[in-house]
Amino acid sequence: MAQMVTWEEYCSLHHIVKETEFDQAEALAEREVQQVIGLIRWKNINQDTLGYQQLQECICNVMDKVAEDAKSAKGQGVSSVSNDGYSESYVIQTAEQLRGELQSSIRAWLSGTGLVGAY
Repeated sequence: MAQMVTWEEYCSLHHIVKETEFDQAEALAEREVQQVIGLIRWKNINQDTLGYQQLQECICNVMDKVAEDAKSAKGQGVSSVSNDGYSESYVIQTAEQLRGELQSSIRAWLSGTGLVGAY
């Protein structure tokens, strides 16, 4: 199956993922969305599917979120930072918690499309 989102569609509204990283980021985002939607429903999606444009936007949002999380070191277990008497503490977020947060976001982005069941 071809990509659901092209570089041109992505860069018209989003600017986080670089063109050189786009193909890999788009494939990863599709896999994450597919896990939430389910394989059977995913295989039946085409451009005529109700909510297809919302699905494309969701894939773009997943690409952005994954890129932002990677830049901020989310999901790597950093709990505190200290520098010469100044310290900050952060909530520890595991990779599993990060994936759960992403899946929850996907459900919200696809809400009302019928693609994720009763959400």
